Amino acid sequence: MARQSDAEPRSKIGRGAARERPPGETVQSQRKTTRRRGGEVGGGRIVIAFAFLVAVGGFVFNAIWSGMNDPQTATVAVGDMAVTTRTTSAGRSTPAPTVAPGSQVTFVIAPGDTATVISERLAEVGLVPNARLFRMAVIWRGAEDRMLAGSYQVRQGTSMNELIDAFQIQKVREMTLTFIEGRRLEEQAEIIATSAAGIDPEQFVLGARRANFVYEFLQARPAGTTLEGYLFPDTYRVLPNDTTADDVIHMMLRRFGQIVTPQYVAEVRRNTGLPGLTVHEIVTIASIVEREAAVPSERARIASVYLNRFRDGEGLFADPTVQYAVGKSGAWWPVLRDAPRLIAPDSPYNTYMQRGLPPGPIANPGEASLRAMASPDGSGFKYFVRNDVRNDGTHVFAVTLREHEANRVRYQKPG
Repeated sequence: MARQSDAEPRSKIGRGAARERPPGETVQSQRKTTRRRGGEVGGGRIVIAFAFLVAVGGFVFNAIWSGMNDPQTATVAVGDMAVTTRTTSAGRSTPAPTVAPGSQVTFVIAPGDTATVISERLAEVGLVPNARLFRMAVIWRGAEDRMLAGSYQVRQGTSMNELIDAFQIQKVREMTLTFIEGRRLEEQAEIIATSAAGIDPEQFVLGARRANFVYEFLQARPAGTTLEGYLFPDTYRVLPNDTTADDVIHMMLRRFGQIVTPQYVAEVRRNTGLPGLTVHEIVTIASIVEREAAVPSERARIASVYLNRFRDGEGLFADPTVQYAVGKSGAWWPVLRDAPRLIAPDSPYNTYMQRGLPPGPIANPGEASLRAMASPDGSGFKYFVRNDVRNDGTHVFAVTLREHEANRVRYQKPG
């Protein structure tokens, strides 16, 4: 059998045999093919590395987001307003924070402070667990240039997410309005007028006189009466140029309703032995007590005097009611230079000339005078006179008119 010639082209490539180059293929083109295959391998490595980075980045994002929204509750106060928040546990803890757990501190962002500066100072005092983590959260939120300069009340343990929110809020500075016990409606309006609250005092007076407010304790109020007596004196928080006169009236009425509850009214009726007393009558007598009592310890006794006289259908003989009748701007409570019965004798507020109660309260009583109505001292006193001998605001009390006249001679100085 003839052997295949070495010059004859091989149709099969055996193990270890070299592949015969096709016509025109050179060594150089073969090298290019080898490089392409190497590139495919390198590209696969890049894809794997990218996937690894994405996974790591996702882990970091999850850590940041979890840290920003840890479910433990805390509170952050922006200005004077508190907001419920969550604390953080993500990131590396700061060593020995200078803020006690749960305590509230003032944190100041100065004009021009960068996110880095803010982050570092938060970490220094222990308000965030890690400065770099907080800054990453700020960047992720796109808040680098949106954190506002100002003074913030921050509670230790507040989450990073809530801190970032708080630092972006344009804080509105609240202010307080304080109304003093025993002042009449017009005096309360003057307090509003002299404040920087931006509330229209005329609208306040108009709203109180119109009295178109729906509250259960106002239902038995006689027709035509104002809200005098119901505008509870206290300290109220308002937003300058935002809170309205009606808003303030609502605040005062709600506060009044917290004191004068159905249980309170029932207690007054039970302890005074006057089951028919209305809320309006209770507040009217309390307003007189408020004007008369200069010493807190005498409130219950003065309340007892007026309740006794009212029960017996007598005139109250209360100087403040006459003052209310003739008071005017600049002298809302004038000194009575004449016998009270001769001053505005036809006024329904002259309780020397009119029996029973005046048409309504003469001022806005505070809680102490309202409480005195629920706990009169139970004495039989019907009269009292200022003790000018002691000159300390106290009074001398009497059961009969004869005793009262004797006390006037002994304890009251002329004028």
